[in-house]
Amino acid sequence: MNEEYTILLHDLLILEEMAANMAAYLDSDVKQWTIPRANMPRLTIGGYLMRQQRLKALQDRLQPDAHARYWVAVQKFDEALVERIVRFEVRANQELHTRIAEWVNYLRDLGGHVANEANYYAGIVDTRVVINSLINQLQKRPYQLDQGVLEEVESLDNNLRLRLEGHEFIWEGVWKPAYPPEESWWLYGYPRRIESSASKR
Repeated sequence: MNEEYTILLHDLLILEEMAANMAAYLDSDVKQWTIPRANMPRLTIGGYLMRQQRLKALQDRLQPDAHARYWVAVQKFDEALVERIVRFEVRANQELHTRIAEWVNYLRDLGGHVANEANYYAGIVDTRVVINSLINQLQKRPYQLDQGVLEEVESLDNNLRLRLEGHEFIWEGVWKPAYPPEESWWLYGYPRRIESSASKR
């Protein structure tokens, strides 16, 4: 099994665990939901949606058993939303606002020394990816996206565009087909390096 397929299978495993826990998560008021399994990220709606969307885009790369597992997980997620549409919409919008606030803080850090640390941007840009996944879902019927979100994100994007320089895809290559540059341009750049005053001397 090659390394890229191992990455896909790990993402699929996370998707399955998130789907299995989604109904209980939506019924709760817990913001930090820990999946009771080792080496799992915290369960969030955005984290689930990000994985569902990119694995769907790459489903032709999954072997038959993994492909079947993907669709079982998606069905489990859909079943979790039955009679929880309003609950899902409320919690997804809440998470979206939280993610945007996190992204604002990350962008603020790009103006300081943190921007010069290797892999910093590649490690935090998943927040922007999750924001996109949440927006895409909340723009579908029967959901409603909170007013003002698109304008706020567009303003943040305009700010980021001015601070990025073009680069090859910055994540593992296996994900590249799921994130074309015209839609996910933030994955095709790095912040311009900020020279310290010491280096200018």
